[in-house]
Order: sequence, then structure tokens, then C-alpha cells
Amino acid sequence: MVFVYTGKGRRQAQKDDAPPEQRKCAKQACAIQWCLAKRDHKEHLCQNFIDDWQDCCEKARAAAALEALASSPSTGGKIADGNGAK
Repeated sequence: MVFVYTGKGRRQAQKDDAPPEQRKCAKQACAIQWCLAKRDHKEHLCQNFIDDWQDCCEKARAAAALEALASSPSTGGKIADGNGAK
């Protein structure tokens, strides 16, 4: 008997305090799960989905870091450029 993913699992609401990559990259994470289920959990067959998810996570973390830096009271809301000027 072969297990076939039907996508009818229970869904849970995403928490407000979830990490940025979890909130912004849920579509890519679901694509990985779908691919693995369809391809007998052979990771090498889903590598392009995994790479997309990793790229999304890196971008989400970088955006969150910039946002945190921009809203930091120590920088006054300004981000210094590479020459030390604000």
C-alpha cells in the first residue's frame, strides 16, 4: 500500500510571534512537503523546492534585520551607509 498525500490535514493558525521566515515562506515550505509526498520522500528530487525555501528564508531574515535596525532607537531610525555617514 502506498501513501498518497491528499492535502486534507488540519490547518492551524499561524502564531503572531512566529519567526519572519516561517510567516513569509510558508508557501515554499508547503511546496517542499507536497513534493516530498509525491516523490516518495526522496529529497534529491525536490532540491529545487528546498533551494527556493532557503532563499526565501535568507531574504526574510535579512529584511527583518534591516527592519529591526531601522526601528532601533540607537540609530534614530537611520541606517548608516558604508562610509560611516547617516
